[in-house]
Amino acid sequence: MKRDRLSILTGLTLASGVAWLGAMLPPFTALASVPTASAAQIRLPDQRLCTYVGPAPRQRDLGDPITYDCGDGRGLRGEVRIDGTYMTVDREGRENFDRDAIIESEDIRFLIAEIVLADGTVCRHAGEGATLAFDGKRLNYTCGRSAGLIGDIEILAGGLFEVEKAALRGTELIASERVPIRRLGAVSR
Repeated sequence: MKRDRLSILTGLTLASGVAWLGAMLPPFTALASVPTASAAQIRLPDQRLCTYVGPAPRQRDLGDPITYDCGDGRGLRGEVRIDGTYMTVDREGRENFDRDAIIESEDIRFLIAEIVLADGTVCRHAGEGATLAFDGKRLNYTCGRSAGLIGDIEILAGGLFEVEKAALRGTELIASERVPIRRLGAVSR
């Protein structure tokens, strides 16, 4: 009788320990190396790397809030605009970064020549002329011989950007999926 109680007690203790351990560990699918979305950085033509300042940018009395910090007292204000493969940003000069008045500000429009995806894949602009298209989406960036980015870059809230990555075999589309972007803008030197 004592042995049966001990066996039952040991079994219950073991079962509750396994249940506790299971509750503490993330589900199996979370262990896969799926890139998580985080705010993308923007590389300007002058090679400044601008980082999203967060969900609550510093509000100012005049002008749009600073949304990206580009270092050395410079930043981007307001929303980033993307038209096809071109980006337009409003860059603030260091004389204005910590003030409320708009002293020095300029719109910069430039080609998004390079995109680095969240998984580290580097994709380069495919050029302006004729290129492949799949389901009405132009192949705008190539990521090696068997992958490319098709369609438009999507701007999401919180400094997030997404694009459709396509697996290619020659001129044939094998599969595609929406993926997060880690960095976009001018080519890094």
